[in-house]
Amino acid sequence: MKNPLRAWAAAAYRWCAYPHRFVPFRKVLQRPGARILDVGCGNHSPTVTKQYFPRCRYEGLDRERWNRDARDDALMDAFHEIDLDRPELLTAVPAEAYDLVICSHVLEHLRDPWAVLPGLTRTVKPGGFLYIEVPAERSLRLPRARDGFLGIRGCLNFADDPTHRGLVNLDRLAELVGRLGLRVVHRGKRFLLRRVILLPLYAAAGLILRGYIPASVVWDVLGFADVLIAERPQASAAKALPGADAKDVARSGARSPDAVSKAA
Repeated sequence: MKNPLRAWAAAAYRWCAYPHRFVPFRKVLQRPGARILDVGCGNHSPTVTKQYFPRCRYEGLDRERWNRDARDDALMDAFHEIDLDRPELLTAVPAEAYDLVICSHVLEHLRDPWAVLPGLTRTVKPGGFLYIEVPAERSLRLPRARDGFLGIRGCLNFADDPTHRGLVNLDRLAELVGRLGLRVVHRGKRFLLRRVILLPLYAAAGLILRGYIPASVVWDVLGFADVLIAERPQASAAKALPGADAKDVARSGARSPDAVSKAA
C-alpha cells in the first residue's frame, strides 16, 4: 500500500522542481519533432525531458555515460559522445539544426569554456535558442553544504563540487555569444517564482523523500546560478519568443526579444 505522505511529497516535489530551462520554451517544445540538443545529458535528463515533452526529438551530448540508466538511453533519439575539452569535435554535430540547445552547469567544468562557444552556437537553427546556466559569482560566498548545512546537502557553494574549474562571467559570455551571431534576449539570476513562494513546501517534500533538502531547492532564493538565453535571428522572425508564451517568459525572469529592443 502506498504511503500517502510520500505520494503527496513526490507530487509536490515534482511540481516545484519543474526545470527552469524549459519554462520560456514550453510551447516550442510541445511541437511534434521539436529538436533539442542537451549538452551534458546526465542526471536522467532524457527521462525528465521526455516526461514533459514526449513528442520532441531529444539528442544528448556528453563525453561519457554518466548518471543515466537504460530508460534514459532508450528515450534518447541520438547521442553524441564528445569531450568538450576537445571543442574541435563539435563539428560532428549538425549545424543550425536545433530548436533549443541546452548547456546547463557544464561550462564551469571545462578547461576552456570559451573555446566551445563557436561549436555550440553553430548548432542553433534560425529562430532557435541557446540556454546556458552556470554558477553565479555569489556562489563563492554561500555556505558549504557538501557534507550538510542546516539540513541542506549538495552543491551550495561553488567549491562544494571538486570538478568545478572556474566561474564563467555572464557579461563576457553575452559578448562572445553576440559576436557569434546570436542575439541575447535574457541574462540574469536564475529565478522561478514557484520555488521561492513555495520554498517551505518544496523543502519539506525533499526532507520526506530523501531525508535532507537538496541544495538545488534553495538555489533560486539564494541566487546560486546565472542564466543566459540567446536566439539565432531569422529575417522573418516575429519579435517574440517563437511559440513561447509571454507568461512563461515572465515567470522565468526572461524578457522577449521585443521587450529587449524596447528597453535598448
